[in-house]
Amino acid sequence: MVKKRTLAFATLAILVWAALATSVLGYYYLRFQEYVDLSREYEAVTMKVDIYIHYGNETNGVWHNNTIVPLGATLLNATGLVADTQYTYWSELGAAFIDSIDGVANNVTEGKSWFWWYWETTSFKWILGEVGANQHMLHRRNIVAWTYQSYETWPPSPPS
Repeated sequence: MVKKRTLAFATLAILVWAALATSVLGYYYLRFQEYVDLSREYEAVTMKVDIYIHYGNETNGVWHNNTIVPLGATLLNATGLVADTQYTYWSELGAAFIDSIDGVANNVTEGKSWFWWYWETTSFKWILGEVGANQHMLHRRNIVAWTYQSYETWPPSPPS
């Protein structure tokens, strides 16, 4: 009689555990589906870009790959998400020009400033930006770069 009772108790315990485990699994599966749906909605209003910043020193620059930015973001917006930026807005040009990134500031004495570039996927080369950072609209999977270097030699060297 004791063995039957023990067996019945063990069977009941396993059934209760199975029911609880199934409930917990179901709960987390539903939560996962909510996150998948939210992710799809999020992707509809955001995009990913790659941003490279080279600070003009002997070390390699820093890549900020798969940076998530809102659709319609400019280079200035995106750079502000990955680095501490200071800029000057020139109203007569309608353009913002970077003064410093992460504390590395344009330096007239040394003849150095920040330049931005974009990767041209058809020619496979870096192209020097021709407008202010606030005027360059980003698109999905764009690759952009900032380099701190001399402007006394023109054109400046592309990122390496």
